[in-house]
Parts: sequence; structure tokens; C-alpha cells
Amino acid sequence: MLSTGFDSETENILFFGDPNLGEEGFGLFADFFPNAKQLIWKKGTDKTAVRQELRSRSWLITVSFYNDFIFSYDDFDFLGLPLNVHPSLPSLRGVGYDHVPLIESHEEHGATLHFMNRPSNQKLNVRRDIDSGRIIRVRKRMLSPEATHGHIRRLNQQIALEMLVELCEQMLAWGCVETARRELNAEADENNLVWAERYVDSSTLQKMLEELKTSDPDHRVFMKEQVLCSNKELSLNGLF
Repeated sequence: MLSTGFDSETENILFFGDPNLGEEGFGLFADFFPNAKQLIWKKGTDKTAVRQELRSRSWLITVSFYNDFIFSYDDFDFLGLPLNVHPSLPSLRGVGYDHVPLIESHEEHGATLHFMNRPSNQKLNVRRDIDSGRIIRVRKRMLSPEATHGHIRRLNQQIALEMLVELCEQMLAWGCVETARRELNAEADENNLVWAERYVDSSTLQKMLEELKTSDPDHRVFMKEQVLCSNKELSLNGLF
């Protein structure tokens, strides 16, 4: 019988990220699980090689972090305990986490930790199956009325990184997949959070931006400036 216990030396733990924040996220993840496997996938590129790596072994835990890769029905046979850090609140499924809150003047922003669901059947239905797994926890903050696209992007990245560290600390303390699953489900029960029905895809976001550009070309979502802090500053000062 396959052991489901793990510690800091365990190898069959998978971190799956993207080029925007994956390296920084894995740097933090590897502080807790130095023998974990890292996979990075760039949106729009071929999935063949990364999917072969994903299916090369059965993982105890898969942490998908700030990640655009959509897992297929059969991928879930290999993921073990599948968790995702989504860089937005449950009110925003899909894309546009750094645009929509500004376009719609949301009062809050943040990130969500949730279980990933296997698609309901072999044919993936994006609007139904993506960002639909049981929500474990949310971390949110007030959104400044002066925040811009660059600001909210980096602020949400910071929250996502903080949530990743928090999760890693808990996972090591639990040391067992069954315990982790039980504790995370208990937290989900207590929080009782649900996803919004609306799903924002790339074409919907583009239409929202085009309409806003026509009506309000000086809207803050179009402002271009540097983000609030560098990755190095965030890692040193924003997390520890």
C-alpha cells in the first residue's frame, strides 16, 4: 500500500506554476519541500512535454500556483491531493483578476485557496469546471480607489505568495495526505464559501476593456506605471 505520509524530504510532491510568479513561488515552496518537482508552463504554448512530466509518476500532493494550465480529466489520476491558489476572490472566476476589480470598482481584492475538481466528464466544460473546486480559504484586503492595474497585480501576487507559505507550513505540520485533506475540508465546512456563477474568459475581458476605453479612456485600469515593489523587496519584506 502506498504511504501517504510526507515530510520535508519527500520527493513525490508537485509544484505547478507559470513564468510570471512560478520561480518566486517555487523558491518559497522549496524552503519547505526541497525535493519537490517543479513544472512551469507558459500560457499558449504546447502542453505535450509538461503533461508527460505530470504523468510520469503519481504525486502525493499537487499545488497549482498562479497557474493557467487546465488539467484534463485523466490528469487527475496523477495529482494526488490537488490544491490551487487562485489570484482572485471567489467573486471572480477565470481571468482578469488585475483588471475586473478596477473596471467594476470592487472594494476588495485577494486570493483563494481551493481544491481542484476533476472535470465532470472527459470533455472539459471550461465555464462549469474551472474555478469550481471547494473553497478552503480566502485572504482579502481593501482595494484603494487609487490603485492601478500594476498595483493590484503585484498586491494580489503578494497575497498569493503569503497563502502559499501558510499552506506549506500547515502541510508540513500535518505530515499526512489524509490529515491534510480532513483539516482542509473542515476549514471549508466552517468558511462555507462559494464561487460566483459568472466566468470571465479572455474575450469577455477584452470586450469590457474596449467598451471602457471608449467611454473613459483615462480610467485607472489603463494607467501604466511601475508596480509597488520588486520581487526581491516583496520576498524579504512582504512575507517574513
